[in-house]
Amino acid sequence: MCVDRPGIDTPPCTLHAGQLMVEFGAVQWDHATTPGTRDDTLTFGDTVVRIGLGNATEAIVGLGGWSHERSRDGRAVATARGLGDATVGLRHGFGGEDDAKIAVQAYVSLPVGRSPGGAGDWGAGFLLPVSLPLPSGFELSMTPEVDAAVNGSGKGRHLAWGGVVGLSHALTPVISGSAEVAAYRDDDPDGASTDARVALSGAWRAGRRFQLDLELDIGISQGAPDHALMLGFARQF
Repeated sequence: MCVDRPGIDTPPCTLHAGQLMVEFGAVQWDHATTPGTRDDTLTFGDTVVRIGLGNATEAIVGLGGWSHERSRDGRAVATARGLGDATVGLRHGFGGEDDAKIAVQAYVSLPVGRSPGGAGDWGAGFLLPVSLPLPSGFELSMTPEVDAAVNGSGKGRHLAWGGVVGLSHALTPVISGSAEVAAYRDDDPDGASTDARVALSGAWRAGRRFQLDLELDIGISQGAPDHALMLGFARQF
């Protein structure tokens, strides 16, 4: 199985022609605090469908999940709910579907959702997934990324860039674990920020074509949530 989740990085492998992969984020909880404030966001049903086109190329279609955001500032409490935006993209691996060490991926986001899940305008991005085998069964992964991210105002775009470096290893024949460090700079005209975090994740191959996964992110910069917890699964057809 060539599965994107869990973790922040993107693998360079691609699906074989005619294969279909559904990756489903069952629930995600983001929690952030500053003096006097607390923000909690629950997201349900973040879904990605990947379709193998052949020649180490696949199409990617995503729909952001339904988000419920609760913000508390002193005694004042505000809530917002909304469906996330859609994305369409392509990934091409250099090599076979299973043994590509580097790939290119491009995507466009479509503003079909609404705040807090929707950005309000279209965006785009380019990724360069890399995976290198290491001794003793370890694997090093890197994914630099450059985006035309939507402005916080919901209109127009700005530069956002960053990347992730990770190390993974199979713990048993059906369980794997990974640790990653990621940092992304967002030069929004309404206020620039850096989202830097450490991610720990594990995946259980519960069947030949089915995987369950769990991920914990810990923020290490002011622009990141204090922590984020994600649970999901992937099913290949």
